[in-house]
Amino acid sequence: MKALQIDRFGPLDALEVRDVDEVPLPPDSVRVEIEAAGVNPSDAGIALGRFPQVTLPRVLGRDFAGRIVEGPPQLIGTPVWGSGGGELGLTRDGTHAQRLVLPAAAVSRRPEGLSAQQAAVTGVPFVTAWSALVELGGLQSGEWVVVSGAAGAVGSAAVALARALDAHPIAVVRDRDDLARLQALGAAAVLHSGPDDVPAAVRDLTGGKGAALALNGVGMPVFGPLLESLGHGGRMVVYSAQAGREVELDLFKLYRGSLRLLGLDTAAFPLLEAARIFEKLRPFFESGAVTPPPIAASLPLSAARDAYQRVNGGESGKVVLAMGGA
Repeated sequence: MKALQIDRFGPLDALEVRDVDEVPLPPDSVRVEIEAAGVNPSDAGIALGRFPQVTLPRVLGRDFAGRIVEGPPQLIGTPVWGSGGGELGLTRDGTHAQRLVLPAAAVSRRPEGLSAQQAAVTGVPFVTAWSALVELGGLQSGEWVVVSGAAGAVGSAAVALARALDAHPIAVVRDRDDLARLQALGAAAVLHSGPDDVPAAVRDLTGGKGAALALNGVGMPVFGPLLESLGHGGRMVVYSAQAGREVELDLFKLYRGSLRLLGLDTAAFPLLEAARIFEKLRPFFESGAVTPPPIAASLPLSAARDAYQRVNGGESGKVVLAMGGA
């Protein structure tokens, strides 16, 4: 089969699609014919050698949508979607290939109404957003949540999910051009990290109480403002340090405010954990409460190198590999 496989880390212009032998199907497993696979910044990071847990050689790719073509008879033909957590594309062969072998328990039925390409770009963004909001953040109906990096795929997913959970998301962005799109996703307010005093604006919006939860998908630059935005007993979930790793922390404010700092690394999730979260997400997509991220580019597997370079260059919107053009 055709697959995007690497045997060493290096520049993205060295990526190439190869012929790779398919493995025999183990017991209690399924073989999925990949119809579409999302390309995430983490995929580019894996290819560049930024994830120390990766073993080589490795077929890249974490997110997918497709159909089961081999396995238990009752599952043949089932449309599925999924994301690899800390396994696919890292410690076991991933989704940027024509076919994929998984434990049967690690696949989830695709939401009705979503195309393969739409389903394929939801994985990492929505698994991360759900984990940050619900699993770690414990978001409750009626609470206020500040979402940094809200214009990105994870941040936008968090805004949409928070609104679907009857919470009040406050989006923090750098570009005023994102205002209308985030309001359409359900943001109660959109703040700009440069000119706006984020903590003061959050206090105004929440009647002086502060937010119950803050999501830090940026790192050091927003750590202080997000911490100041939290009310008593507030929580901050950090899932990225892309813009800086080291921060100053006033321990007096931490313990006097009964604040909690929580770290999230979805690249450490086992496959079964990712599948469990997909089961939680499916009803939101089927009801229309949330929608997939916008797709900026759909490319064949043969153009995977271009797809990776676009994502690594900060392409606005999701990039998807459509395997029909493999």
